[in-house]
Amino acid sequence: MRTSQTLFAAVSIVAAASLTTACDAPAGAGDSKEPSKGAAESTFVFAGKRGSAGQAWRSLGPDGTEKLHGETRLMLASGAERQVVEDVTLDVSGRIVSAEITTTSSTPNELPVRLRLVPSEGLVRIVSGSTETSFHVPVDAPWVYTALPAGIPATPIAAWIAKRGADTAPWLRVVSASKAWSYLAPLDQLVVQTEMGTTVVLGEDAADTDTVFVRDLRLSGGESITRTNGPALVL
Repeated sequence: MRTSQTLFAAVSIVAAASLTTACDAPAGAGDSKEPSKGAAESTFVFAGKRGSAGQAWRSLGPDGTEKLHGETRLMLASGAERQVVEDVTLDVSGRIVSAEITTTSSTPNELPVRLRLVPSEGLVRIVSGSTETSFHVPVDAPWVYTALPAGIPATPIAAWIAKRGADTAPWLRVVSASKAWSYLAPLDQLVVQTEMGTTVVLGEDAADTDTVFVRDLRLSGGESITRTNGPALVL
């Protein structure tokens, strides 16, 4: 599922407004359904105090394959607005099969950046305007990504990917897009089990997850976004 920047901005505004109707419901799972093809789908809505908003779609196939789509609008302390659209497929073990992340900014003359992760080729591609660069990444552990281009913090999708990867491996391979490199990190540096679930640390940001999805995301700039029940939006 993909949307244009214009449609995403419009949906984000509606999403933020729809959250006000959900105050009477507990912050639990998203709206779930069982499509005829047998895939279980859920929609999660997020809102932040500074005006940040987001949605995440999660689909689990009968074979255990997990597809994720996220649209996140982040309002930073500087006043700048960042938008992130993510499409990720995970295999049954929680490893990234493919991922494409597109980031845009409200800052004038700042080009959109598209990040592609292709573990089958051990390759990460970064496209900015007409410029494309790439770098190789070992496939010795599940990949997670952080330090997105254009000063973008972590997202709920990125945090969930780290949590899923940690379920089946003692190490994680952290891909830093802004530095065009990666490093191998032990789980206790990125993922911590708590009484409430799992806390994930991505760079200077942190997220709390439960068995359903990410509950909240705390950004280094002081903003935080929280999962809340609300009407599912269909694009």
